[in-house]
Amino acid sequence: MAAITLGIQYIKYGNAMLAHPPHLRPKVLDKWKHNFLKISDIKIHYVEAGNPKNPLVLCVHGFPEFWYSYRFQLDYFKDKYHIVAIDMRGYGESDKPVGVANYGIDLLVKDLDEIITGLGKEKAFVVAHDWGAVVAWFLAILKPQKVEKLVILNVPHPRAFQKYLMTTLSQFRRSWYMFFFVCPYLPEISLRSFDMKALVSMFRGKKTGLIHKENFTDEDVEAWKYIFSMPHGMSGPVNYYRAAMRKFGQPPKDAKTVTPPTLIIWDASHWVQQDKPQLVNEYIDKFLAEEILPFRENQNETFEKKSSL
Repeated sequence: MAAITLGIQYIKYGNAMLAHPPHLRPKVLDKWKHNFLKISDIKIHYVEAGNPKNPLVLCVHGFPEFWYSYRFQLDYFKDKYHIVAIDMRGYGESDKPVGVANYGIDLLVKDLDEIITGLGKEKAFVVAHDWGAVVAWFLAILKPQKVEKLVILNVPHPRAFQKYLMTTLSQFRRSWYMFFFVCPYLPEISLRSFDMKALVSMFRGKKTGLIHKENFTDEDVEAWKYIFSMPHGMSGPVNYYRAAMRKFGQPPKDAKTVTPPTLIIWDASHWVQQDKPQLVNEYIDKFLAEEILPFRENQNETFEKKSSL
């Protein structure tokens, strides 16, 4: 259906649909401290704030985002922590390896593991949203020694999500785009068409956009367009879905109990850390500061808290 829609739009609008006007780097991206970290096979771009001697808060974005989706958290946590917001592989100014095989979950988890080590820490407080949250769940499962505490923004445990997707028709329908993204070329064309109208609509549209529209300004729109207009700027993000869908229907690998203390923050819009940043920051701040009893192997439940906005 999506392919048919693209075809109809092209017949109606012609090459105007595919025009890609240049987008210059907006000033909102330049007031931050940028850096790069070389890990095993790629170079990761990140933005940091705070004293590197302080405990590390590692922020991991989702689709279609980049480090800047944590702009409100970078300012808030810089006095207490060394807060680092990365561009995941394939995104923004990080390397964008070619090929679906370079975006499998094992490599994504390995990236986070090596980033924590590369930043000079044995473990980190990990804050993650959307695709970043999926990877963070698996980091906490497979490498629990690297996660001091886990904060998940609007994403269920991988096993719970897959079960819900496979058994709930309404969720299956809402996730139609995951199947469309398996197609070659078409997802990239769709996302870039009409000067990235679909991408902007995800954040500003009535159905999926932020509730508090003032938190996604015109300058923010230009930042997104600048980043995703980079060479291969769309293919890397879409390849996350392509790699995941190759294993669709299989039980998530080692998707078991999460032992690091975990906070899940739900609601507002999907873009929760941008939509209600003050409230989200307060929840995270309180959770990171509080003492939690150590996990016992014979416990049946994970130490998990849920906060709704």
